[in-house]
Amino acid sequence: MKRLLLLFSVLCSQLSANAQQVEEFSLLRENAIVLNPALAGTQGWIHGTATFRKQFTRIEQSPYTASIVMDGEIKDKRLGLGGYIIHDVTGPTGKTAGTVCIAYNIPLYRNKYTPRFSNGRANHVLSIGASISVVQYRLQANKLLLDNPGDPQLYTSTGHKIYPDASFGIYYKYKNNFYLGISVPQIMGLNINYRGDDGTAMIKKVQHLNILLGGKIEMARGNFSIDPVASFRWTKGAPPQGDVGVRFMMYKIFYVGANYRSLNYAVFEGGFSVKDFFFISYAYDFNFSKYRKDIGSTHELSLSFKINKTGRVWRGVGPALRF
Repeated sequence: MKRLLLLFSVLCSQLSANAQQVEEFSLLRENAIVLNPALAGTQGWIHGTATFRKQFTRIEQSPYTASIVMDGEIKDKRLGLGGYIIHDVTGPTGKTAGTVCIAYNIPLYRNKYTPRFSNGRANHVLSIGASISVVQYRLQANKLLLDNPGDPQLYTSTGHKIYPDASFGIYYKYKNNFYLGISVPQIMGLNINYRGDDGTAMIKKVQHLNILLGGKIEMARGNFSIDPVASFRWTKGAPPQGDVGVRFMMYKIFYVGANYRSLNYAVFEGGFSVKDFFFISYAYDFNFSKYRKDIGSTHELSLSFKINKTGRVWRGVGPALRF
């Protein structure tokens, strides 16, 4: 019973992300930098995204995640800098993290008309990135609903812990046609220990492997495009999880798309641009399981913007992650 918190955390993870500890997003492209720091500076001079995700709306204290991300490139220095704040809550447990990202963007091929460094014009770009985080982990054990609240071995304290963490990633893209990112969040793999007068609870943080790949197939002179995407997430001791899907972009103004997620999920998404400056995206997760009516639906909303080097709006901003 001393490990009640650990059991609760595992059960919540199994329900929401199948024991994956790193935040999960349905809008894969818009939130890729949260999982892979190598994307810092690869999207434009200044780029920002705000996302809110709410899971299982019929369950009390169901998980939700909110994040704000900003990143950009340092002109002619081959450097991308970024940072984000993320707030994640699952019932009585939660965390708030502040992260700083840095990436070194390497143009692998330039023609004679390309400046010494121009991330937007290089046909092949390889980016290597790392991030450092300060994370506050929280436990409100008094919110646990217990079958036997009188058990003297139960951990019932409330507190918080602050720990560092780090991530590493690489990212490659070929023009606007193909991209591939590989990252490892939570490199440090720390133990989060909560100690109280009535017991001790421990949560082990483990490394994750994240892979994201996709591209763009333009048609009708660029007025229409098909954007496939696939992702893979794995951590030791948990079943692997993957997504595969496609977006249909029309006139660089709006899109519709769908993904299939392993373990009986389908994701339907859509979005549109506002005056080629803001882009609004929405995703709805549909659970094929028999208990979907009991747990409710999952919704995700993202607002992003992008500005080019000259200070003008990046024409046809499209999705926040536009390659």
